[in-house]
This record gives sequence, C-alpha cells and structure tokens, in this order.
Amino acid sequence: MMLGRALALALLSAALLSVAARPFVPGWLALGALVPLLYALGAERRLPRAALLGAVTAFGGGLVAFEGVLPVEPWAYPVLVLLASVPGAVTAVLFVVVSRRLGGGAALAVYPLLVGAAEFVVGQRWLFGQLANTMTVLGATQFDTPLRLAAAWSGITGVGLLVAAVNAALVAALRWRRFEPLAAIVLLTALAVLVPAPGSAVQDRERPELRVAVVQGAVTSLDTLMARFDPIAAQRMLATYGALTNATAARNPDLIVWGETVVPRPLRPGEVPEDVATALSSAPRALVGAVSYVEGRSYNSIFHWQDGELHEVYRKRALVPLNERHYTAGQRLPPLDVRGVPIGLGVCLDSVFGSLSREAVRAGARVLITLTEDSFAGRTVTPEMHLRLSAFRAVETGRWLAFANQSGPSAVIDHRGRVIERLALGQRAALLVDVPAYEGLTPYVRFGDWAGLLATVAVAAALVLAAVRSRAAATGSP
Repeated sequence: MMLGRALALALLSAALLSVAARPFVPGWLALGALVPLLYALGAERRLPRAALLGAVTAFGGGLVAFEGVLPVEPWAYPVLVLLASVPGAVTAVLFVVVSRRLGGGAALAVYPLLVGAAEFVVGQRWLFGQLANTMTVLGATQFDTPLRLAAAWSGITGVGLLVAAVNAALVAALRWRRFEPLAAIVLLTALAVLVPAPGSAVQDRERPELRVAVVQGAVTSLDTLMARFDPIAAQRMLATYGALTNATAARNPDLIVWGETVVPRPLRPGEVPEDVATALSSAPRALVGAVSYVEGRSYNSIFHWQDGELHEVYRKRALVPLNERHYTAGQRLPPLDVRGVPIGLGVCLDSVFGSLSREAVRAGARVLITLTEDSFAGRTVTPEMHLRLSAFRAVETGRWLAFANQSGPSAVIDHRGRVIERLALGQRAALLVDVPAYEGLTPYVRFGDWAGLLATVAVAAALVLAAVRSRAAATGSP
C-alpha cells in the first residue's frame, strides 16, 4: 500500500478516536475507530512505517487526553502527546511482526492483546512513577455505553481490550467474510455487560447510607491564585464556601465535601485559621482540600473537620509530573470512618489510577470520595474527562463515588458508573445525595487488572513463538 494512502487511513482512525474520546459524542464510535488503521497495517511489511502509522493513530487520543495542559503549560502539550503516541507505535510494530511470522489472521487475533498489554504496562506506577499514563486508555470512550460495566470484571483495561477486539473482528468480517470472531466477541461482550460481576451490588445492611453534600464554589482560577497571596481575596473565597456550606448544613448532611486546595494558605499540624473555622462552623463534619506543611515538606492533602478541629487524613499519592514537583507524594492510609462508614479518599490524579481505589476498597472502604480542582483547564474537555475516568473507579470497585471539583463539574456516581446528580462546570451550588454503602468485592478488587496482565503474558508468548518460527525458517529446520 502506498504510504500516502496508509497515512490517510491512520489519520482517519486518529480522527475517529479523537471524536469518540470527547464528551457528548457516543462512545460507540470507538468500536470501529481502529478499522482503518488495521486495514493499513494488514498491508504493511516495513516496521518503521508501521511505527509511524501507529503513532499517528495514537496521536488522536493524546490530543484530547492532554488538552487541559494547553492553557497552563503550552510547551508541555506536544511533549505529552508525543509520549502518549509511543505505545501506539510499539503496538503497530508488534502487529506487523506477528503478521509477518504467523500470518494476518494471527495478527488480528493478537491485536486486542497488544492494546491491553500496552495500556497495562504504561499505567504501572511502580515502573514509570509519576510518568505512568492512564489518560489515553481506550476503554474510557465507553463511559456512556453499557460496555463500561465490564470494568467490574477486570478494570478499564478489560473494557479497552473488548473495544479493540470488536475492531479486529470487524476487519476479519470485512476482509475475509469471517463472521465467527465477531459473533464470539459480541457474545463475550454481552456476557460481560449483562452478567453482574460478583460483589458489585452488595449493600452494607449495618451501615446502609451516608448523606453526602458536595459544595462547588466555582471560584475562578484567577481569584484562587490571588487568594494565595491576598488576605482579602482569601476571605472572599472562603466566604463563598461558607455561604454554600451554611445553606447546605440546613439540609442535615452527614458530611460536607469541598474541593481540592480550597483553603488558600498551607496548614500546619493542629492549625485552624479563624476564617476557615468560620466558613466551616455550621458543618457537622467536612472534608476540605488544603496544602499541608510538615517538617519542611508540602503535601496536597485532605483535612477532616469536626468539633472545631482540622485533622489531616490523606495526602495525594499520584502527583502531576513537573507541575507538582514541589509536593511530596503521600503514602497509603486506612479509610476514614464517618458515622460508621469507611471512606476511601483521593485527590485529583489519584482517581485516574484504578489501583489506588482498589487498595482503598481492599482496606475496607464502602464509599469513595475524590477532591479535585480543574479550573486550570478552562473550558477544555479535561474536567469532563476527569469525571468520566473517575466513574470507572466506581464500576471497578462496586462503590458509589462523590466527585468534588472546585470549579466543576462535580457529581455523585453510583456503583454502575451512572451519574446520579451533577453540577455543571462553573456552577456555584451544592448537591446533596444519600450515598449507599457497599461491601462486596468485585473481581477487579479481588484480582486486580488480570486482563492486562494476561494480555502482557500472551503477547510475550506470541513474540517468542514468532521468533522461534523466524529462526526455524532462517535455518531451514522443520
């Protein structure tokens, strides 16, 4: 195939992926987005060209995933997008390697495993630290489709693997009129969606629910910045949250939640600033985002307010590369008990890594709460994408999740990933929802990302087989 035509097909896949990843566009589009790329790769024999085609396609997803970086660090945007394209290039190269050694049918069969393995490997924090990436996972496109329910079985990687499998089966049906793989994938997908994952809907009878209020002050990014340096601006910001908290407290919540780093100044152990205490005075209990300063180190933290005292209960673990280099990452902590309901906590990027939510639930969490602040991203797709990725944490763990975004959107999401109630971007208001406490353990919580791990092992085995075949062919051995 001519390079120009192959690039056109890769660009078409990139465009389809980019559109499918955007909010308010049906995620079903992703089920055929990779078909043009696979057609191009099926006719490709040269590995450098395959890498180019794979990178171009992955480029489409990266453009959307890191869009929020543009307003604050324009120089970092192309770097992040290019880095996110590397797994796509590697996947395409391995596809062609398998195709050359084992045939086109084998390459199509292996392709979903290549996608799953790539997403699994690059998302490992123990391997890549703060550079681990789960923002561009293919499964995130399925937030608005029933396919998201498959995340309870094996995490969001399993959802992406199913999406890639549908694309590969479509190519087999269109190219060779082989409909058996498509029928098998459709059946497997239907089972993953229609059969409830064990442990995904077991309500705790002793602690049935928690009345949670999420306060969204929607203070502008400029006012938030000014509050860090100007006491008057800080008082204005806290007064906004205080007024919303007072109005919400009259509706008898068990817990009021503010967003990430709402408190304008860093807090030291035992410190309770007067203006903060005034803003929280009517709250029975509250979770408040603030920077803590302890023994010369700064943490992006969550504080628990009760009886006029603030106690640090969580420190952000997944720090934003470069932008949060001045913070120290926190360590694993037990869930916070609120009226007998253990709560798993997270700040901002913590909600992008399913392993952290899984740890919290394995430690006993019955409800998940995430605090964030996405005003830096302006009106890009990033705030909505952040909410969508957090919804997968709810499905994976079988827990309801409260998502408190200082600038919006904020929401309460049920254990099936459905938004029960939400506040729009820039809306200054509060929402109040009775959040059920669940205690079952989904397969994902029990076994982790087993689909990604098995995909990685299977890909390694396929590459070994391809290498053995290649060596045998070179030596003339049977």
